[in-house]
Amino acid sequence: MASSWSQCPPFEFSSKYYHVAGDGGGCVRQSSFFGGKPVLNQGVGYSVILGFGAFFAVFTSFLVWLEKRYVGSKHTSEWFNTAGRSVKTGLIASVIVSQWTWAATILQSSNVAWEYGVSGPFWYASGATIQACRICFLSVLLFGIIAIEIKRKAPHAHTVCEIVKARWGTAAHIVFLSFCFLTNIIVTAMLLLGGSAVVNALTGVNIYAASFLIPLGVIVYTLAGGLKATFLASYIHSVIVHVVLVIFVYLVYTASSELGSPSIVYNRLVEVASKSRICKEPVSHHGQSCGPASGNYKGSYLTMLSSGGLVFGIINIVGNFGTVFVDNGYWVSAIAARPSSTHKGYLLGGLVWFAVPFSLATSLGLGALALDLPLTESEASRGLVPPATAIALMGKGGSVLLLTMLFMAVTSAGSSELIAVSSLCTYDIYRTYVDPNADGKKILKVSRGVILAFGCFMGLLAVILNKAGVSLGWMYLAMGVLIGSAVIPIAFMLLWRKANAIGAILGATVGCVLGIITWLSVTKIEYGRINLDTTGRNAPMLAGNLVSILSGGAIHAICSFLSPQNYDWGTTKKITVVEKATSDLPAEEYKEEKLQRAKAWIVKWGVGFTVVIVLLWPLLSLPAGDFGIGYFTFWAVIAIAWGTIGSVAIIALPVIESWETIQSVILGMFTNDRLMEKVEEMNLKLHTIMLAIPESEKIYLLEKEKAKKKEALEQGSHSLSAVEQP
Repeated sequence: MASSWSQCPPFEFSSKYYHVAGDGGGCVRQSSFFGGKPVLNQGVGYSVILGFGAFFAVFTSFLVWLEKRYVGSKHTSEWFNTAGRSVKTGLIASVIVSQWTWAATILQSSNVAWEYGVSGPFWYASGATIQACRICFLSVLLFGIIAIEIKRKAPHAHTVCEIVKARWGTAAHIVFLSFCFLTNIIVTAMLLLGGSAVVNALTGVNIYAASFLIPLGVIVYTLAGGLKATFLASYIHSVIVHVVLVIFVYLVYTASSELGSPSIVYNRLVEVASKSRICKEPVSHHGQSCGPASGNYKGSYLTMLSSGGLVFGIINIVGNFGTVFVDNGYWVSAIAARPSSTHKGYLLGGLVWFAVPFSLATSLGLGALALDLPLTESEASRGLVPPATAIALMGKGGSVLLLTMLFMAVTSAGSSELIAVSSLCTYDIYRTYVDPNADGKKILKVSRGVILAFGCFMGLLAVILNKAGVSLGWMYLAMGVLIGSAVIPIAFMLLWRKANAIGAILGATVGCVLGIITWLSVTKIEYGRINLDTTGRNAPMLAGNLVSILSGGAIHAICSFLSPQNYDWGTTKKITVVEKATSDLPAEEYKEEKLQRAKAWIVKWGVGFTVVIVLLWPLLSLPAGDFGIGYFTFWAVIAIAWGTIGSVAIIALPVIESWETIQSVILGMFTNDRLMEKVEEMNLKLHTIMLAIPESEKIYLLEKEKAKKKEALEQGSHSLSAVEQP
């Protein structure tokens, strides 16, 4: 409670962050939360970075070996880069969640909650999920459809740029290859900028050393197991991230002695935003949260009526469209999924991912405000809001949990970027322009070489950006300006038969140039100077993002209407694999009727979730204005429930779907090796026979399907008999 605005401290619950000046000068607030002093010693930081890195490198490589040894996976170049194109729904959803859980997801989402209140987490989650996560809501509607279209129109593609070249030729291929590389560089930069900043703030580990050491373990297991290793590691990372997520959510709203209930959080948020609060030096310092929230209805943090939150939401939507549609990592995941799993995996992944920024930021972001933490604007922009709240509530234990969660997010998304860049260099540069006749061994060698090279480049890039003073927040807002112009042309590539090559090239390049010019011009007009501070503000970022994505789409559309291509997808269907391999997938997985049903399904549910989450939810919350305690409690319950249910689903489903494979591995581990060798020898002989007599494989698959149907009918008849018995 506030004793008196003239007394020190202004709030009893944050008294530790205030003191009375020795010269009787009045109440003085702590100038920053971290004060340049790490909470943990460097040993903990190096243990997390190197210990977890080594563990995942060894453990994930071991899982890949088990699959090869006891399940019979063939580690060809195709398997290395596409995971056999047979990944199931649960694992695809887990991978989507893991790939999209960047450092920014954990850190930047809480920053916007600290800045704008309840609207920040919502716009971060709905905006990014919509567009980028290629999964849910508008994003599911768009990238979910595109994922199905890949199976229909380019079933053997390895990368997005392979499809570009097959449809639009070499010039367009080079342009979009450049945009894809730029996207991978931006995403990688955000991962390591956020990761190294938090590791440095919490443990004192040198920020440049952290930039190089964080990717180390990722490089090892990605080199060993390719895309499948990335998927397995992503699942394990997702489990850890969601366990920590649930801990923090329940800590803030049910278990903490500092907060512990929605009503306490609500009352604190009302108090800290009071208009009568004194926010002058030295009671509060420039850049610290104090008093009413600028641009919010009645200055409240408890409202969706926030101009700053809405502007951020628009910027977020544009930027995240780019980091989904132009990031080859998402295309690789769609390519790796079995056709019957693609649409469901993306929808489930989007719904679960929503909980990460929404539930976490509604807890740790609002928690920082409710605790009146003396965070500065500089600390917040570097992503230090969540660790500050974790430390305030749990001490060193909270910082270790947050550090672990962040490390999981950075390394998981980092491995996806490694595979994305490796695929582009291997198939779109080496196989296309250097050695078109390269065999599987050469492809595999090049893939691994690129992973090693780009892994080292990741660290160097982070060092350069840290030296230049670029923050996670600045990079996150700027990405839409730089890559947004390529979004609509790439979507048109698979969705619009009239879209032509010249329009795609002009739309992407001219749109990018116009976006940058607008961004810098608005900065100069509004603030009189161009630097990292002024270019990172909302007005120029909003203008640049909108001009980039809209002009890119408009230019492509106009050119295509004037000179339509009328494409029939013939050349994209002729994209070839390097090594042909037998597949356990039934032929009906690729039937046009089944893929059309999947497309209709994702459109129906995508539209439904888009309407509910992106339109109805914010519209229904607007009449509430400044939330009352009941409305905020309901909001907090949604965050808790969504985080809990999503976590259970994403942890349990992959295990349930892969239970037969897990049983096979366990059985194999405890079965005589000599017997396993005989079984493998028999499998090899049967495989040789199938290669010699192609019709035998078709007959085998047909008989296998008949056996499954017969077994299902028998089970149904047994169940019916059991019901009929008295």
